[in-house]
Amino acid sequence: MPSKKADLLLHPIRLQIITAISTGQMTARELSEAVPDVPQTTLYRHINALVKGGLLKVVSETRIRGTVERTYAVAALPSLKPEDLQGMTRQDYQQAFLVYLSTLMSAAQRYLDSKSDEETFNPLADGLDLSLGTLNLSDAEFQTMNKHILEVIMSASGNQPAPDRKRRMFTYLFIPQ
Repeated sequence: MPSKKADLLLHPIRLQIITAISTGQMTARELSEAVPDVPQTTLYRHINALVKGGLLKVVSETRIRGTVERTYAVAALPSLKPEDLQGMTRQDYQQAFLVYLSTLMSAAQRYLDSKSDEETFNPLADGLDLSLGTLNLSDAEFQTMNKHILEVIMSASGNQPAPDRKRRMFTYLFIPQ
């Protein structure tokens, strides 16, 4: 059985929320714009589950016409550790891959849908990059490489939004062959 953290992250709606908010701070209204296919009451329920589970945190509260608008941020890098995956069955992993890939496909579809004008449709100029390859690595080499990748990602994760910066979704997955 997966850990509570794995259970929280490996849900399609919660993974979309985490992905949308991963590089900054957002209100529920902004999240609702980022994941428009999720009904608002469902979105609030999943935001609350992520806050309660320690994956999101409230970074500020603003009073607006008698109600409180909360701004959320990711509490910590939302990655799963070996202990979070301990006890997962083949079926649990299959479900995790499905959630992961469907979240990736949803993000790709949102990108494609945002480019309605064929004259401005230029994925390469926008920074789209698709790569797939295989590497021959010992376990020690793999761990070292993975550590370096995480260090690079973590150093860039602190970048604040700026006019010359675009939000870019990244993903990487290693599958033993």
